[in-house]
Amino acid sequence: MTDPRSWESELPALAEFQSVSLADLNKVALMSRVDSKYTLHIGRLNELLQVLSKHYDVLQIEQCRIFRYVSQYYDTPDFQFYNDHHNGKPNRTKVRTRLYVESGTSFLEVKKKIKGNLTEKSREALALHGDQTDIHDARVLHQASIDGHSLIPTLEVTYSRITLSSHSIQERVTIDLGLTFRFGSRTKVLDGLVIIEVKQDKIKRESPVIMALRQRQMRPLRISKYAMGMVLMEAVDKINAFRFKLYKLYRDWE
Repeated sequence: MTDPRSWESELPALAEFQSVSLADLNKVALMSRVDSKYTLHIGRLNELLQVLSKHYDVLQIEQCRIFRYVSQYYDTPDFQFYNDHHNGKPNRTKVRTRLYVESGTSFLEVKKKIKGNLTEKSREALALHGDQTDIHDARVLHQASIDGHSLIPTLEVTYSRITLSSHSIQERVTIDLGLTFRFGSRTKVLDGLVIIEVKQDKIKRESPVIMALRQRQMRPLRISKYAMGMVLMEAVDKINAFRFKLYKLYRDWE
């Protein structure tokens, strides 16, 4: 996984942001929210950050502003969660563990996409990241009516993340860099791709980041890292619903 310090040297505009602490950021947790995702090439990110520095603070812990994440996704043996997404099921679920590398903390998370654009997320702390025995009887799975014993580990995704908090509206922005997908013995690295996710309590078109992206002719792209990774790793047969989106992704990261 790329050292976050190498990204900071490539993104000098990140130093222009005022910092926000994790405690203050968590006041805008947005566990129930509306998400909008955008993609762009890493070569365009620094200029965008220059614009956003007037409107957002950046999460900083000690001297670090870019943090490493490891997400391990779980699915049924027949990939029900992936297929629900591919088939456009209005109410669908994703299950993953997430390791925050710098702090060493790990959580099991259940994300539910509710009909429309609403996402609800629940989670609980784990003792060990990636240990499947930890998730079998997890409280958060019981609450979501998911049988943990029916799940297997599927896709692993590693990346580095910048997190911004808006000055003026209830909004967080995450910027993910250096994505690496692993499925079994296969690995694919997407160093040129940046995924920007805008998280709001409700859709606010006056969002500075959304306006900045729109001015650069960028439009939302509704795809998940899990679905994207499963297709890229050729782990699934059904991919027709994502062909156009993958074309756009190739265009953005190459």
